[in-house]
Amino acid sequence: MNCGQAVESTTASDEERRQRLASAAPQPLVEKAQAANRLSGERRIVTALYIDVVGSRALAQKLGQNTAEEIIYAGLDLACPIIYRYEGIIAHLQEDELLVFFGAPVAHEDDPLRAVRAALELLEAIRAYAQSTMEKYSVDFGVRISLSTGPVQLGPVSNDLKYEYTALGGTLNLAAQLEAAKRAMSVLVSESTYRFIAPFTPCEDLGWVDSTTGSGRQPERIHIYQVTGLLDVAGKTRGLGGLVSPMVGRQRELAVLVQLSRFVQAGLGRAVLIQGEPGLGKTRLVQEWKIATREADQSKVLRWIEGRCYSYGQEMAYHLVQSLLHSMIGTQVTASEVETRSALHRLLELLFPNDWLEIYAYLGHLLNLKLEGEALARVQQLDPQAHQEQAQAALRRLLAALAARQPLVIVLEDLHWSDPSSVSFLSPLLSLAASEPILFCLVMRVERDSAGRRLVTAAREVLGNRLSTINLEALNPADSRKLVSNLLEVEALPDAVREMILQKAEGNPFFVEEVIRMLIDRHAIIQVNGQWQSEVNIETIEIPDNLHGLLLARIDRLPDEVKETLRVAAVIGRQFPLKVLEYILSHPEPDNQEEAE
Repeated sequence: MNCGQAVESTTASDEERRQRLASAAPQPLVEKAQAANRLSGERRIVTALYIDVVGSRALAQKLGQNTAEEIIYAGLDLACPIIYRYEGIIAHLQEDELLVFFGAPVAHEDDPLRAVRAALELLEAIRAYAQSTMEKYSVDFGVRISLSTGPVQLGPVSNDLKYEYTALGGTLNLAAQLEAAKRAMSVLVSESTYRFIAPFTPCEDLGWVDSTTGSGRQPERIHIYQVTGLLDVAGKTRGLGGLVSPMVGRQRELAVLVQLSRFVQAGLGRAVLIQGEPGLGKTRLVQEWKIATREADQSKVLRWIEGRCYSYGQEMAYHLVQSLLHSMIGTQVTASEVETRSALHRLLELLFPNDWLEIYAYLGHLLNLKLEGEALARVQQLDPQAHQEQAQAALRRLLAALAARQPLVIVLEDLHWSDPSSVSFLSPLLSLAASEPILFCLVMRVERDSAGRRLVTAAREVLGNRLSTINLEALNPADSRKLVSNLLEVEALPDAVREMILQKAEGNPFFVEEVIRMLIDRHAIIQVNGQWQSEVNIETIEIPDNLHGLLLARIDRLPDEVKETLRVAAVIGRQFPLKVLEYILSHPEPDNQEEAE
């Protein structure tokens, strides 16, 4: 409903540009995409990121077609490094429009959040670019960015990242139709995306608007939100608002952690590894541990320092170290450079009044602060290896000084996503637990090939029996039933509903919460006069989208032959004799109809 060009067709120029942009994709991403999607017709949940240049016809009328295209193409080119950093893949490019998928062919459990982060970063890049185009051409340049989440069906991925796709359930139309709000230089999301990103991003509710459906159909009503930034501290990321439960089934593990707290309060350094599959409650256990220590003996109050890894940060050098440093100085990772510099300066002057500048130079460089004068001279005169050694020494001094004032608990969350540079940097610092009242807490999934696993190995070598290990397992049936009862605040839930929840969740607390969320969202169970009751045949309800993404992300990392076995097994059913699977795998699909008959 804008330029009039047929949306289903692309020109030779469009294809040439798509290939050029695809050639900029990092080789590891290309390999992931090809390995993740080798079968035609695979169904995926994606977050579609739609970018549309505002006023492209007006640009052409004012500057001429060639100059306008040059400006538009350069603007859209800014998206590529940002998109690839978050492992999105370009699905379609046409004239002044770009469509990107997060979740296909490569799946991640946080694809909606990756898409929103990419959109916000792109918007900042476009703002800077728009200023330069105004100075050079005296024209306004802007884009509309919109996102929606839903299913698509994919074809195989070629070497140049080209693939066919079919939208299911209106996913792509909805992403494009969000521009009905006509808000340039903003990031708009549909309700299907908003429910995934709400804990992480402040959003303005724009209410309901009429979409431009075209084809003579009646306009659709769409609920739209505008993303206004990123929250420094995420809100509730699990379960359904209003449904809460005390932690169940982890009393023994909590007691171990509380005892370790007492050791460090007594001046004895320790380390603990908390590991388990996704959704088993590692983060919740740490939260309950913090609460328990606050309620216990206050004679030696613990200082908690927390560093967090992100799924998209494995290629971002020192992103765990930077997160840890921000926690030490009391700032958020998103803090401005002025705020970060001030906080670092203030803490170092307090702890090292006579020689704070030396430590400031190396830690400031790690935090990407702009250094000047003597601080800049200190870091410029060193080669990379010497600089890392000096930065490690500076952080060691800072941790020892903090520990001398009060015992420290240093929590490293989601270590399975750690970047290798942070692991190498932090490994020598683990020895502090042998001499200082410091408790290192390593929290990660059971992923043996992750970079973070090397930090666990280093802890074992350096600390020996000072390292404790807590392996979280699935909840037993009794604890699972108790969790369901706590969340729904009633014991009288119909047995069929309760058993279905337990069967689908298989003792995983996160799965329990998300299955309940899904059942309530889809009105499969409703509350009537304080009692929960089932409304539809709940056994036919599909798995929730965020669990779907989590599982697909894990399946995508498996070897091809294992993925093929899983696909075949999924077609057979939930339970089957092993001989059936062996027979099907040993009898491949016939090559033609005659052979099949």
